[in-house]
Amino acid sequence: MAIHYSRIVLLVFLFATFSISCFTAIVSEAKTKPPKFIINLVNRNSIHFPFHNHQPSIEDKAKFIFENSLVRFGGDTYKTDVIGTENTGLFLVRFYIGNPAITQLAIMDTGSSLPWVQCSPTEYISQHSPIPLLDPLKSSTYASIPCESNSCQYFPDRTCIKNQCYYNMTYVNAQSSIGNAATEQFIFESLDEGMVVVSQVMFGCSAIVQKYIKNGINGVFGLGPENISMARQLGNKFSYCIGDVFDPNYIYNQLILGDGANMDGYATPLGMSEAHYYLNLQGIDIGLNELDIDEGVFRRNVTDQSKLTGVIIDSGTPATWLVDQAYDRFRNEVRRTLARLVLEDMGECVYCFCFKGNMTQELQGFPDVIYHFSDGADLQVGFNGIFYQHNSSIFCMAVFPSSQLSKEHFRYVTIIGVMAQQNYNVGYDLLAKKLYFQSIDCEIYVD
Repeated sequence: MAIHYSRIVLLVFLFATFSISCFTAIVSEAKTKPPKFIINLVNRNSIHFPFHNHQPSIEDKAKFIFENSLVRFGGDTYKTDVIGTENTGLFLVRFYIGNPAITQLAIMDTGSSLPWVQCSPTEYISQHSPIPLLDPLKSSTYASIPCESNSCQYFPDRTCIKNQCYYNMTYVNAQSSIGNAATEQFIFESLDEGMVVVSQVMFGCSAIVQKYIKNGINGVFGLGPENISMARQLGNKFSYCIGDVFDPNYIYNQLILGDGANMDGYATPLGMSEAHYYLNLQGIDIGLNELDIDEGVFRRNVTDQSKLTGVIIDSGTPATWLVDQAYDRFRNEVRRTLARLVLEDMGECVYCFCFKGNMTQELQGFPDVIYHFSDGADLQVGFNGIFYQHNSSIFCMAVFPSSQLSKEHFRYVTIIGVMAQQNYNVGYDLLAKKLYFQSIDCEIYVD
């Protein structure tokens, strides 16, 4: 399916903040395809998120890390390999959709492919929603996808009703997104290109899910490996740069889409499934100490579909989950290094590994953790990517054993979470099947 790119000239003033608003625009055709879009990411812990808790306590932040990491690959009902998004997802992508265009905030998700937004043809619901909802009956650029269209095949669990293509996107620990398969214009506010319109983007026009709305979520900006994803539709390359995950004032988190996405730094092979991106992890060091871990525990078993194996890099879970043999070696080395601070009893959380004190003070000089991936690509993680402050006098390790995930299907997988990716640009080249790590200050992209 051809994607048409154009530049947009705004006739009204756009708010510089991340406020939710509508605007009217006239579209003028661009002569060339923009090589990249550099988009600010909205951190759900940021003061720029409309539903932000403006006075979060230390305990609030700890609960966010722990519960979001646990629920991402857990839940009450196992349905698919696709992760839940209702209460997870650290970063949101702001874009505009439709004509007239309205602002959307959707979860950036590398763990699912379908991009979808909540739609409402009912004016009453739209007026009483805290976030704008796309009304397909009022947008001049909206088009339903008919069943005979080749595009229909890209949508999950598709069905046909009166020759219209419908989808059903199910998640492990969140409500399904069910609705019309459609195309619409997406407008991006790129830091280098200005306002850019992408026409005829395939997406899901979802029925209303109140729980998503209550969490300030318009939908999901799917960046997974499948053809329907925004990564595939916008050039088969994307990169994101994450700074301090829990700094509410940090404004330089970026998503870059298109051929010009940042593919600098160390490269390592990138594996793909229907739902996940996989890496070849070969070993872990803590400082100068190489952990005694059999590399085989990190290998992906593609023949056994009864359980998820291998190493996934994920944009939605804060913490890192290690398969048990690796976790045991990791924990033992941290215990040896911080022996005088270890707390043996954390009450209900039998697998939380915690310590006495303030991590900023106690972890000065703590050695970096280095994840070694194939082809010489290293991810070097400081203590802010390994620990979190539980309360004013206790800090804990933000690395957990996969065996404690609630669903047995996930208990054999290693997951590299966002906290471990702080202060890195991470680039995904889907055609070359390469992933790039570059240690960098994200502020460089707005200079």
